[in-house]
Amino acid sequence: MKFIPEGSLSKKSLLSSHIFILCLFFLIASCSTKGPDSPLKSYPEQTGNHKGSKDRDFSYRKDRLYPEKQNKKTTQGQESGSFNNPETLADLKGFADDLDFGSLEKAIENQLDAMFEQEPTTPVRLGTFTLTRSRLVETLEAFLKILKQDLTPEEFKKEVTEKFVLYRVGKGKKDNKKMLFTGYYRPVIQASPVRTSIYRFPIYKMPERGFQQVKLKKGIQLVGTHTGIKQVRKRDVDKAWRKLTREEIDRKGALQGQGLEVGWLKDDLERFFLHIQGSGVLEFPDGSRQGVGYQGSNQYSYTGIGKLMIRDGVIEISQGSMQGIKKYFIDNPQDISKYLYQNKRYIFFTLNNEGPRGSGGGELVGGRSIATDKSIYPAGGLAFIRIKKPVLDENNKIVRWQPISRFVVDQDTGSAIRGPGRADLFFGTGQKAGAKAGHYHERGEVYYLIKRS
Repeated sequence: MKFIPEGSLSKKSLLSSHIFILCLFFLIASCSTKGPDSPLKSYPEQTGNHKGSKDRDFSYRKDRLYPEKQNKKTTQGQESGSFNNPETLADLKGFADDLDFGSLEKAIENQLDAMFEQEPTTPVRLGTFTLTRSRLVETLEAFLKILKQDLTPEEFKKEVTEKFVLYRVGKGKKDNKKMLFTGYYRPVIQASPVRTSIYRFPIYKMPERGFQQVKLKKGIQLVGTHTGIKQVRKRDVDKAWRKLTREEIDRKGALQGQGLEVGWLKDDLERFFLHIQGSGVLEFPDGSRQGVGYQGSNQYSYTGIGKLMIRDGVIEISQGSMQGIKKYFIDNPQDISKYLYQNKRYIFFTLNNEGPRGSGGGELVGGRSIATDKSIYPAGGLAFIRIKKPVLDENNKIVRWQPISRFVVDQDTGSAIRGPGRADLFFGTGQKAGAKAGHYHERGEVYYLIKRS
């Protein structure tokens, strides 16, 4: 933009007067323009405790999620793409769900509790689209209201069809996109709070222990913390331990004797699979239990040992499940260290008495929570899936695979879950959940729901 008309450059007096007026204009504007409210004022603390209530009222979220002073044009400008593009929508014949809606309500409410603490205008990605986190919240809350109306299947389908658009995701052509699902669970593992002759394999917490609280810039928020506050590890703490590999920690004892042990397990194999699951329950000899959850990791990426074993010809592709890998190592214990140490990634744990939480901050619900690549799909996304599930006998053996469909909430991610065609289904806690998750390797359809604007 030219502020000085052409031909005026030769007129020094006129140029000087224009510059003076222009500077005076910006000075007045900068003094009179009101800056944005602080995050703590724009998003007041929660005023009601709805936990434990079946009929939850989320109206108190309104000021936090949709503050009156929020510039709606700016928020809408952060969204890209159109959910009314016919190429992205799916017209399903129905929305049959093989589980009770109570578990779905719980998953939605758990995720809303976490999103309540997050910046609503933050842009998130959903496939090829960009939308705001508040759009996800609107979707979850609108769907939750429908669930509580006790509608007939026909009424339910009508409500969902009228109020939401469905966006099919995955790999493949438009009408045949699929996602490969694996399963994960929360194992219950025999353990000891102290080292004994039986329990000799430690699990560790992270070496750095110091924390400090710092103020955040508006728009930056850590999942699960109060608005504007984030806990960060002190920068003066030595982080050389992040370069330690699994072999250096577990075989060479690089962290031994530093008071970092949070529990002791019976064997290295159980410890390895606890690392893969990311959380678990320790069952001590006296019958008491203690939950452990993911705290952090070293700097290395995940390497799947199943692929390495198949490559080397020691197991068949059909034996690449958790159960198949465990069976091979039980029969061939001499190969445990050979393969386990090829996965350099190491997980650190913290003791807690909560249920398993996803990377999106919400507590997971068996059968209702999924994990995806968070660079592609958003935490808090509501989805409808069509897939097969394993049916077990009384001995937790799979007897058949049954086609099902259900609604799920995208709440988590995983180091092995990468790309648009991968997802992980959380099966719950315990042996039965592990029997299902360990063999799970199914391709299915995934449709994200977005509330119509």
